[in-house]
Parts: sequence; C-alpha cells; structure tokens
Amino acid sequence: MATVIRLRFMTKRPAAADIQAHLCELAQTIARDHFSLTLDFTPDSVWHVETILSEMHLAYVESESDEGMTGVALEFAAYIVTVIQRDFGPAKWERDCESFGEDAFPLHWDGGKIYPLAWCMKRIFDGPGDDVWTKFQSLVVNKRVNNVGG
Repeated sequence: MATVIRLRFMTKRPAAADIQAHLCELAQTIARDHFSLTLDFTPDSVWHVETILSEMHLAYVESESDEGMTGVALEFAAYIVTVIQRDFGPAKWERDCESFGEDAFPLHWDGGKIYPLAWCMKRIFDGPGDDVWTKFQSLVVNKRVNNVGG
C-alpha cells in the first residue's frame, strides 16, 4: 500500500504556485553563480533576465542542443511571474491553459492572460526578436501605467 501512495505522489503534476518559489530560487542561483547578477524581484531586474536569456540563446545556437533549456525558461518565467505579482497587483499563475493545453503556464493578470514561459522559451530558442524586457515593458509596465494614468 505504501508503494502505491508513493507512486501516486511521484507522478502528480504540482500546481504552478506550488513550485514557484523553488523555481525562483533556481533562477536566482543561475543569475548569481553563472552571470554574477542579482535578481532582487524589482521590475528593473527583468533586464537581467533578458541578459541571461540572451546568453542562453547563444549557448543554444552554439551547442545545437536544447537539453535543459525548457527548465531554465520555466525558472525565469517563475521569476517574472513573481515580479508581476509583487509589483503590479494580484495575479494567478496556473499550470494548464484551456487555449494552449498542458504546461502552458498562463498568468491571469489585469483581466487577461499573459505567458511568461512562452516569452522565455521564445527568447532562448528564437533570439533577440523575442526580447523579454520589451515584452515585460509593453505588456506589463506600460499597461499598468496606462491604466493608472487614464
């Protein structure tokens, strides 16, 4: 009986909120240990995320291997989600999405959905045309400024 319970636990897909803090810690460790950058959960620190993902893109292009890149994208997506939650109001991060399926990790915020995981994955795999700093500025910062100001 104990084995069955353990197997059920091991195969359970944790909710995004349940793994968010751990993913953020991993993103902070990568930033600190590999890039000498500090991620302090301020909106400006998303610029550091862009810098890191830029380097990850170059590593991906050079190695032609995507091994581990989706995990890295998820770690930095969790970090961006946390910045939004702390600085731009309530937001709910979920694992699955009706529109895009399992493991899309949508963020329900400000009456809509945004997809920080997709931002990070596209930045790593597609390059500078998918800059996460620009997306963060236009879809989060500027939206909030426009909503408050007008």
